[in-house]
Amino acid sequence: MHLLVPRNVRFECQRCARCCGDTSHRGRNLLLTKSEVEEISERTGLNPLSFATPISNKGIYQYRMKKRGGKCIFLDGKACRIYDIRPLVCRFYPFSVCKKDEKYVFNFAEDCPGIGLGDVVAEDVFEELVTEAQFKLRTS
Repeated sequence: MHLLVPRNVRFECQRCARCCGDTSHRGRNLLLTKSEVEEISERTGLNPLSFATPISNKGIYQYRMKKRGGKCIFLDGKACRIYDIRPLVCRFYPFSVCKKDEKYVFNFAEDCPGIGLGDVVAEDVFEELVTEAQFKLRTS
């Protein structure tokens, strides 16, 4: 697996929930695969259309998470009610990845308050994220 990852980036989640919704300078686009919507629906007992809006032209992502007051509808204070089954876009944050020429290129959200804190993120963390994404996307 060929990865281009940010070097010497430190990250420690601050549990601020900034990643769960819009900020004053950026709207969060919480995209979901069909299988993620199905899993959330199955585990919560909710109708998919009560928490997700179908979208088009986003490739593998077929839905957008609904928000209330600019925040994910599953956010309760600063806690995620579906944390154990949260979507890939949530699992990756503050990192994002795109595939270019057989390489996975990682970037990070510089406005995340956890960037610059904690330990340097090791390359194997990025490898685990890609492996998880590959598995989840195969089942979508």
